[in-house]
Amino acid sequence: MVLVVRIPYAAKTPSTPGESKEVIETSVIYDLLVSAYKMFRMFVGPFKDIPPEDIYTKCEQFFTPYIMSRNIANDLSNIIQGINYLPLEKNSFFKVVCFIDLLEITYPDFKCVSFVYNEQLIWNGLATNDMLTLYQYLVQTLLPKQVEKEIQGGAVTAAVRHGRFISPPEGIRTSEDLKKLHKVYLMREDDTEMKQYYLIIYRTLSATVCFTIDVNTTLDLDTFKSLDAFIGPKLSTIASSISEQCAVHALQNAQLSSSEHKFLYFNRLNLACKTSTPPSLTPSTAVKPEVLSIIAGIHADRKSLGNYGEIIIKTPDEYWITGKSSNDREFYVIIQEKNANLKDIADEVKRVCEEQMKGIFFYPI
Repeated sequence: MVLVVRIPYAAKTPSTPGESKEVIETSVIYDLLVSAYKMFRMFVGPFKDIPPEDIYTKCEQFFTPYIMSRNIANDLSNIIQGINYLPLEKNSFFKVVCFIDLLEITYPDFKCVSFVYNEQLIWNGLATNDMLTLYQYLVQTLLPKQVEKEIQGGAVTAAVRHGRFISPPEGIRTSEDLKKLHKVYLMREDDTEMKQYYLIIYRTLSATVCFTIDVNTTLDLDTFKSLDAFIGPKLSTIASSISEQCAVHALQNAQLSSSEHKFLYFNRLNLACKTSTPPSLTPSTAVKPEVLSIIAGIHADRKSLGNYGEIIIKTPDEYWITGKSSNDREFYVIIQEKNANLKDIADEVKRVCEEQMKGIFFYPI
């Protein structure tokens, strides 16, 4: 099976000297195709399990609307596809873990695979690559629609405040709703291979929790009603506690946004991604396309940095792009500074690294 995506184009007059070209990086298109197939595999299944006579129809039904729904551009979220984690202080994180453990003990058929607050991941129970696919489904497709509904509803409704099942969209109220649950192919942390599960998604305030149930398990409406009563109050309390910490994070992000220097961090081991401004809040004009293309090129070509390396690139319009690699962690800093030299840039990058990434990215001596 060969997947091909084409970028729409239109004829233009020749570019004048110095005019930037609107070129999508090859690595961005490649990552789009990979993520599209992984999304297909999660909801439809691997190609090898689909009858040959059905595979073309299934691909047409899935890939065409999916590709058209994606905004293909040279922005940070496309250049490096990662997961935005929410760091919590230990007591709040302990409450999340205790909530998950108690739930799985009380309802042994339900296994929690993710805990997301807003668009940030707090807890993960899937293999890393599958978690990225589920995370992308949540933050790119499901949650934006859900948040739009909540905003249109005006004041916080009881269902939003106390929680409800959001997949299927109508919730789970009758036995017929149970038949609408998505079946997904995922690999949990304790699995040795990919398996098919029912995917259950529950949301309270800004907290979203995903569970899986083996497809061979008989679904019972009373169990889901009991689960709803169990999760709602507890998750609401946890979400309120997390929101207080998020207020502090929002202030920190606002301070970072006002900084003249932009940075980007990516961990290849757990796919953690952190930027000077959250991807969803970064306007398309925040970083020039030429600069993003350079970062995309460095990221795609692992040999340019290696496991431990550094590269500094200066553009004609006085942008300095520094890329550093240390133990499968990448750190990029974008500085626009006239009349600077290599030592000035190196010292400034070190300062930004020590200030913003202390304990996360270890700057080589």
